[in-house]
Amino acid sequence: MNPESLKQRARTEAGWATYRRLLNYTWRYTRVLVIAIVGMVVAGLSEVGFAALMKPLLDGSFVERDPTLVTWMPLALLGVFLFRVIGEFASNYGMAWVGRSVIRDLRHDTFAQVLHLPPRYFDRVPSTEVLTRLNYQSEQVSEAASKALTILIRDSVTVIGLLVWMLYLSWQLTLFILVLLPLLVGMVAGISRAFRRYARRIQESMGQVSHVAEETISGHRVVKLYGGEDYESARFDRQNQYNFRAFMKMQAVQAASSPLTQFVLAIGVAGVVWFATSGDRMDDITVGTFVSFITALAMTLAPAKRLINLNAIIQKGIAAGESLFALLDEPRETESGTQLVGRVSGRIAMEDVWLSYRDPAPTDSRDPDWVLKGVSLEIAAGETVAFVGQSGAGKSSLMGALPRFVEIQRGAIRLDEMRHDDVPLADLRRQFAYVSQETVLFNTTIAANIGYADGADFDMERVREAAKAAFAEEFIEQLAEGFETNIGENGVLLSGGQRQRIAIARALYRDAPILLLDEATSALDTRSEGFIQRALENLTRGRTTLVIAHRLSTIEHADRIVVMEGGRVVEQGRHEELLAADGAYAGLYRLQFADQAD
Repeated sequence: MNPESLKQRARTEAGWATYRRLLNYTWRYTRVLVIAIVGMVVAGLSEVGFAALMKPLLDGSFVERDPTLVTWMPLALLGVFLFRVIGEFASNYGMAWVGRSVIRDLRHDTFAQVLHLPPRYFDRVPSTEVLTRLNYQSEQVSEAASKALTILIRDSVTVIGLLVWMLYLSWQLTLFILVLLPLLVGMVAGISRAFRRYARRIQESMGQVSHVAEETISGHRVVKLYGGEDYESARFDRQNQYNFRAFMKMQAVQAASSPLTQFVLAIGVAGVVWFATSGDRMDDITVGTFVSFITALAMTLAPAKRLINLNAIIQKGIAAGESLFALLDEPRETESGTQLVGRVSGRIAMEDVWLSYRDPAPTDSRDPDWVLKGVSLEIAAGETVAFVGQSGAGKSSLMGALPRFVEIQRGAIRLDEMRHDDVPLADLRRQFAYVSQETVLFNTTIAANIGYADGADFDMERVREAAKAAFAEEFIEQLAEGFETNIGENGVLLSGGQRQRIAIARALYRDAPILLLDEATSALDTRSEGFIQRALENLTRGRTTLVIAHRLSTIEHADRIVVMEGGRVVEQGRHEELLAADGAYAGLYRLQFADQAD
């Protein structure tokens, strides 16, 4: 077997493995599924029953005029259609229930997975791609797991039943149909490969369309200010056009598959008519037999067409499933901690900490991919330590390593006497509160944002106390709905200073022993900065505080200032001591204030 055939075989096996995994979601609802399958079988057999009634209807009622058949035939027809109505309702409603349940479960599992993925995953995968998998692809998967199953069972029962009836009526005529099967199977195989190829392209292009649109919408002010409308329009049109071409190629395959299938079946019908009417065969075939046979043959066209097109649904579902399950199979955050802890004192020790974002990490300590290079620090409980240095010095990486947003490769970080990777993630992160320059708020009420640490069970009294300590209560009470005011997406209805005070109130409500501040007063006006500085004084009181500072004037009163360069600690001490030492910090200080003077 040549390499291309082996690859094709591997892809096919992987595709069916994905489909079996999809069906596992369907099998969770066995009771409803069994009822729906019984309905499918009943609906399929009612089609056979209708075709079968054609023979006695014509031969007995119209040709022989049998009075018994004349009396019972209308009732028999009503009975067949009654069974069909009941069967189709049970089938359609049952499978719709199963299908939506599959979508609900897939979205639940996907969202749960997203919540537990390491932060580094979101550094390399756009959020729009994750949203596309959560919304669009789960719908595609559901069709493959529910709608496809309906067509497979109901229409297979119909086609097989009709073929059996046709064989009963005339095996010779039926042979004209059966000899076409190899041709139909070959068509299906070719169509399958084309569908999977184009379905995968559509999935990829949808993610890119969403990504470009999301970037443009979220950055609409920058786009307008810098005149990027034409550029963004062209970028979106390229992805949109690619999606259009991929979709239309798949539609061309789908549109051609049905007429070709019908044409092949039409050859069979023409052959049946020719065979039945040639020679003296008409003497052996009654009117009822011939009409019943032609009716059965005609009734196989619609379910046969759906069975042919079933492959398109399955292939789209497999393509979506491969993408969705790739997300579900991503490794979650490593939960290695077993040492339960309540509240730490806030003492931190970093012992020869090395960190790289490359996977696998470098083995050579001189490799430039090391972001932190042998950092060792002792921070006392309640101490305020500021980290300064040029961009890329490793400040944010060091802070991100504390709550294990990134994993260090060498060395150890200890809280009190415990290695931080020996503490369960939930317990570890409960020791931290975080306030950054880029405030993250949620599209809900002010009270829910402040009490976010307790979810829906927040304590309103504590919320008010935190808002008061953050100097936010005054402006909150002036709002029409006070603490129940919905602040919009990321607090868009509030000013920058107000958003920052809400974030500080959230950190106060958390009441964690260790506080992480990332330039929390940057880009604020003087009045807002005054409020924020006083709120931060309340927030840092009695807590170990780690501050990333770019404006050195804001950290002059820190207990200790740590200067970082190239992932290493090059200097540390109090503000006055570092200025007197005339080292790296003094250079940064002079450079910054020289820039401000200019």
